[in-house]
Amino acid sequence: MRAIGIGCLLLALLLAAGCAERRSPTESQVHPSSWNDPNSTSFHGPRVRADGPGICRSCHGGDLRGEAGVVGCFACHSGSGGHPDGWERPASASFHGHSVEAMGPSGCADCHGGDYSGGWSGVACSSCHGAPPGGQPPGQSGHPLGWMTRESASFHGYEVQTEGVTDCTRCHGFGLSGGTSGVGCAKCHG
Repeated sequence: MRAIGIGCLLLALLLAAGCAERRSPTESQVHPSSWNDPNSTSFHGPRVRADGPGICRSCHGGDLRGEAGVVGCFACHSGSGGHPDGWERPASASFHGHSVEAMGPSGCADCHGGDYSGGWSGVACSSCHGAPPGGQPPGQSGHPLGWMTRESASFHGYEVQTEGVTDCTRCHGFGLSGGTSGVGCAKCHG
């Protein structure tokens, strides 16, 4: 009887020792194999755009740079906020202004919010681009503060007088009829 008791005790100790080792699941245990394939319906991009990265932080770290043996977002996404490197630099070929110029800002809304005031990313367009007083909501204009105020040194009329309208056509389109911004000069100037 005593031998059975000792045997049970040893078995319990072995089981406890075997379960004491902390094990991290591998990527294939957590994500589908096509998680990093942009052509797959299981691709992670749409989920992050829709839900934000909150759930990712439990494994990939609070700053999403990875944790003990788990890769971080920046292993593949080299620039700020998961954008390509150079996204925030006007001189870069991957500057975000080029994308907005070509396709408009609607693709930004998934992460930065429908009003571009930060959304789940917490980064508003107005963090860098001021909004004109009485103009569009913060982040939608891309112009400095005072752009629509005649008394301001940043008034758009002064810019047009000194620089012309060529740069304006990038967002407001040829003929300044609206372009990707959807706002043409005729809205105010008739």
